[in-house]
Amino acid sequence: MNKPQAALITAALCSFTTVSSAATLTIDCDAGQTIMAALPKSKPGDTLLVSGTCNEHVNIAPEYVNLTLDGQKKATIRHPGGQALSPHAVYVRGKEITVKGFTITGGLDGLHLSGPASAVADGNLVTNNKGRGIHIDKGSIIRLLNNTVENSGGIGIDITGASYAYIGVFIPRVPALSPNIVRNNSGPGINVERTSGAWIVGNIITGNKESGVAVHRNAQADVIANTISGNGGDGITASFGSGINFDSEPRKDGPNKSEQPNAGAALRCFGGGYVDGPMGNISGSKGGKVIDSGCVDRVLSK
Repeated sequence: MNKPQAALITAALCSFTTVSSAATLTIDCDAGQTIMAALPKSKPGDTLLVSGTCNEHVNIAPEYVNLTLDGQKKATIRHPGGQALSPHAVYVRGKEITVKGFTITGGLDGLHLSGPASAVADGNLVTNNKGRGIHIDKGSIIRLLNNTVENSGGIGIDITGASYAYIGVFIPRVPALSPNIVRNNSGPGINVERTSGAWIVGNIITGNKESGVAVHRNAQADVIANTISGNGGDGITASFGSGINFDSEPRKDGPNKSEQPNAGAALRCFGGGYVDGPMGNISGSKGGKVIDSGCVDRVLSK
């Protein structure tokens, strides 16, 4: 056997060992079990299969890597209140963490990444949290797919501190969209700020008390093929050195639109920055676009 062949066989065996060693840990919160008690028993690659209502704060520490928490679309994580270790319902500082199929409620933030951390949130209902629905900071990365984020006391989805979010799309080159619904939050639906970035593609962003999408403080977002309707502020706001692209390679997902007007302008830019590309059919009660002299306006009408 030559050296290249030996290397291939060794790699294959290592791959097989990694996959075959993955386990599924079953947690029934209605029977008194908890996610936090199961976490120390997990290994990279494991799945924690959860059922019932978990009245606990879930803290995924930095040493946890490549874990899946699966609520099977029937489990709830409800922050217990009081003197929990964190005010957030789910607090992630690990890497490659997947949180899917849960109702997440009762925290200051529903899902909070602090990092740098990385996670996928897929198919969750994040509802009735006191502060933000989903928040990421400190260089974290999140992919948000098929979630509903609603009725937060502040921002629906908040991206800050040099972090990055893929909202509605797994990675830019995957053609299928995975839309999120972001609705009825007490601040902006989606907020991107402080040198952070986001792909915001194919989502429904409606009924939020402030702007549907706000990008400010030297941040950047690609905003494509979303329905942005009935928000209490502008449909989209760019401010203070930030930029918004409405057409971005390699995606070809179509224009943004509104099904009912937003209370402010369809698009507003102030304090520097730029807006670029076809904004689509977003509507606002206070005008189609309001661009001050400090912004670069390269918006196309359609």
